[in-house]
Amino acid sequence: MNGNEMYEQFKSWILDQKDPAYRIDVINDDAVDYVTADAAAHVQFYHLEYEIVSFTIDSPKAEEPLFFLHFELQDMDHAKELFEQMIQALKKAGEDVKVRILLSCTSGFTTSFFADRLNTAAETLSLDYSFSAVSYTDLFEAAQDKDVILLAPQIGYMLKKAREILKDKIVLQIPADVFATYNVTRTFDLIREQLAERDRKEEPVEDIHDPEWDSSILIVAVIRRARKYEIHYRGAVEEKPLERGVVIKETFDISDLDDVINVTLIRHPEIKGVAIVAPGVVTDGRLTLTPAKILDVDLVGEFTKKYQRTFVLINDANAAALGYYANHRDCGNLLTYYHPVGNFVGGAGVVIDGNLVIGKKDIAGECANYLKLLNFSEDRFDLARTPEGITELVAKIVLPMICTLGPDTLALYCDLLTDPDELKQYLMKYLDEKYIPDIQKLKSNFWEVFYGAGVMLYNVMHGSVEYRKDLAEDRK
Repeated sequence: MNGNEMYEQFKSWILDQKDPAYRIDVINDDAVDYVTADAAAHVQFYHLEYEIVSFTIDSPKAEEPLFFLHFELQDMDHAKELFEQMIQALKKAGEDVKVRILLSCTSGFTTSFFADRLNTAAETLSLDYSFSAVSYTDLFEAAQDKDVILLAPQIGYMLKKAREILKDKIVLQIPADVFATYNVTRTFDLIREQLAERDRKEEPVEDIHDPEWDSSILIVAVIRRARKYEIHYRGAVEEKPLERGVVIKETFDISDLDDVINVTLIRHPEIKGVAIVAPGVVTDGRLTLTPAKILDVDLVGEFTKKYQRTFVLINDANAAALGYYANHRDCGNLLTYYHPVGNFVGGAGVVIDGNLVIGKKDIAGECANYLKLLNFSEDRFDLARTPEGITELVAKIVLPMICTLGPDTLALYCDLLTDPDELKQYLMKYLDEKYIPDIQKLKSNFWEVFYGAGVMLYNVMHGSVEYRKDLAEDRK
């Protein structure tokens, strides 16, 4: 079956997918919409060298796409599976486009009662608000996919720190008289006022390009955030950005990476090398990402043979270390610790004498392997949930590496740890101050990661780093 025949067959199939949950609007020969009361899913066909399909879900009530991906139409079963994932996301969009408001108090008990009242009133008044409540211990993990955070008066002292940690959210303290009387009307007024003033801006991500990178390259980074998977990609050619975008899905599979790479290479065949950044365990081009049920998959081998280009795979912590070092050459020997919200342990990247240290089978920086040997004041899963606990957790994880490596600088990405001096003070319980590295906080979980991946790819493409000799004949 050629491309045009597959296009005709797939288009006919999607038009047959009738469901009372949505209406189907045929916009033109190459565009079909699936519309509900809350959102619209758009199917767009592009007739390039190959047939390309994009799926997007958006809503007038949402500030960014709820779902986006694109792929080459080459396998009918794969295309149908992606379409069904889009439709499932469309049906859930009514929940996703509501303003999600999280209440928190010490135990979560009194705020749960208040949240129930607020949900009942919101439904009666037909307001697009959804309320839930958690204890303070669970606040920062639960807040990741919420829009507004309301703190009960008894934890109002945490307001400043909560705003620093949840800087892309609206964070407020409920006035004592409002909370004491469960005043629903005044709470709605408070939320409306803050939403009207909100000027939420996407975190700026600089394009990754460098005059020294004398080949066209592509960087693809997998990020887990707000209970969705995001696949960010950036292309560059010498001093010019080539392409940038993001795929948003609730699940993640190797085929999602393949689709992003495939479509980008179709559009830009001049790309000579691709760097993939991922969380999880990376060993010699192989990836294990247990939450996504990806176990020891040889990404570099598969993609190099398929696309006949240079591929590298790098762990996000190692990429952050390379990216930071490349832009701070005066930092000396570097330890980078990367600990996103919701993780009970992070990962470390080590740069010694200007070289990334990965160790035997990429074991360097895999901190989870020695956690059971450490003594914590309470369960480490609980420590990871609060700013107070994270200081102890991070200090005890990085302490063995500091004593072993003696780094000059510790570059830290950890949202819950807002003040590097708190970490320093905790480390001073065990070390004399003169042994403690200069602690620098990374403000972004993007820039250093993308730039570091570009550095590694450049080094591999120019032969300054040996990487997968077994694939030399498969690279252009």
